[in-house]
Amino acid sequence: MPETRLPAIWHMFGDPGLSPRLLVLAKMIERETSRKLQAEFGISVAQWRVLAFVCISGPATASFIGDAAEADPAEVSRAVRALVDSGLVSREFEPGSRKAMIIAPTQSGQELFREIRRRRQAYFSRIIRSLSPTQVVDVSRALTKIAEEVVTERAERRGRSQPRR
Repeated sequence: MPETRLPAIWHMFGDPGLSPRLLVLAKMIERETSRKLQAEFGISVAQWRVLAFVCISGPATASFIGDAAEADPAEVSRAVRALVDSGLVSREFEPGSRKAMIIAPTQSGQELFREIRRRRQAYFSRIIRSLSPTQVVDVSRALTKIAEEVVTERAERRGRSQPRR
């Protein structure tokens, strides 16, 4: 088994160091994801996220995808353009609209999605294999609580920043 050396920053914040470790872990997973997606399928992480979104949730506007996925609008726009150019999604005007474009997966996009999802699920199964089922549930619940706090704080900040009438 190869040496399992964590990045130096992992230990710089002391215990529990949860926040920085979450950020570092997310970056580690994203880099690995990016490398694999590019090498194996010729797509970026942003393109994968858009393709996965429309394959799972159904056709949507780029704006809706960006909001739902917490993604930068320019990043979503570039990803959609590349996916359209690759024939993995289509982009057509929303019925009755001259502005809103609906992004939908093509048949080849759906096939690619299924293959990537199968490999991504296998990867995530491997990286959590040392956790017990109870630990997986506990980590998932803890992450959900943290995410809910972020959303609450964001809503409170937005509420405070609204101009008073």
